[in-house]
Amino acid sequence: MKSTPKLFAGAILAGCLALPAGAQRIPPTGPADVLGAERKLINMTDIEIRNTQNEHLGRIRDLGIDLVNGRIVVVLVVSNEFLGMGGKTVAVPPRALTPDAGGAIYRINISAEKFKSAPEINLSKWTDEGRSDRVAAAYHLFGQETYFLEGGDIASKTDERPKVMLGHVERSSKITNMPVGNFQNEKFGKVLTMTYDIPKGRILNVVVRSPGNFGTSSVVPAMALSFNAKRDGLLLDDTKEEFADEPRYVYTQNLPGNAPSSAEEAYKGPHTSVALEQGNSYRDVDRTIQINLDIRNAKINARNVEVGTINGRVTLRGWVNSPDDKRRIGEIAIAASRLEIVDNQITVGRPLAAQ
Repeated sequence: MKSTPKLFAGAILAGCLALPAGAQRIPPTGPADVLGAERKLINMTDIEIRNTQNEHLGRIRDLGIDLVNGRIVVVLVVSNEFLGMGGKTVAVPPRALTPDAGGAIYRINISAEKFKSAPEINLSKWTDEGRSDRVAAAYHLFGQETYFLEGGDIASKTDERPKVMLGHVERSSKITNMPVGNFQNEKFGKVLTMTYDIPKGRILNVVVRSPGNFGTSSVVPAMALSFNAKRDGLLLDDTKEEFADEPRYVYTQNLPGNAPSSAEEAYKGPHTSVALEQGNSYRDVDRTIQINLDIRNAKINARNVEVGTINGRVTLRGWVNSPDDKRRIGEIAIAASRLEIVDNQITVGRPLAAQ
């Protein structure tokens, strides 16, 4: 399953690449606009963390990611380093961070003394550190509400901020270079990088590099992927032919007089002349997550469908192979919300512009 391919200009923060975290999605401007505007890249480890009193707290070292739910769970901040070695690693909830205009500095409203007292994360025991109770403790320390269920909590559809089960939390540095294939054991390539929006706590897409010196890079929605049984590889419910049709990613290396940049292929089908809106509230985000998961669990071929929720209103966009698939996806969205706030723009049959 994959969302409708389109142009993204979100933050890229994995491996060694990063786009400005505040960058917005830019819609295609015309038929010839195959790749969107390029964006300057920032090295993730160059992003400094300061508090609102402008005191240096550390720098970003890594990210803890809940891939199944499309979430950045924690930002791993290292402080008290000496020449890039040693230092204490602290888990910070992403929504506690606010980027400066340039994106090279993120700020957090906490005193330097309180930050120094935060529990240290032992990266050699990451599986243990990724447990929901330990992650929840980091959220409470920084005054943030968890998006996931804690302990024996039960999900409630009537809560103002409905919560989900915390998926397997893995570091972005471990996901980078992971092999990607399908359930038929066909290999697609390895993870090159990922696209994020840290202040919103969202992981958007995974960029997969095909093997070979001239391999292409493809963009896959994060929530379309799952870990294999050993959690040392990622699985995508695509055939080789379907994977070959995924949108492309282009990276331009740093050259004299030009900063490195990247762009993603835009989708040209109907109803995609403007970017699909997605609200930032917990309620909007979690409703979109739930609908995507329910579609996937229903085994519907919805690889070209995208879901967006803003102020409670759900929009379904893209195309499916049959009227029955359109109906079933609409019913799933209605079950997660209400009939009057579901706008089903899904079309039946592959658009000519996408062929």
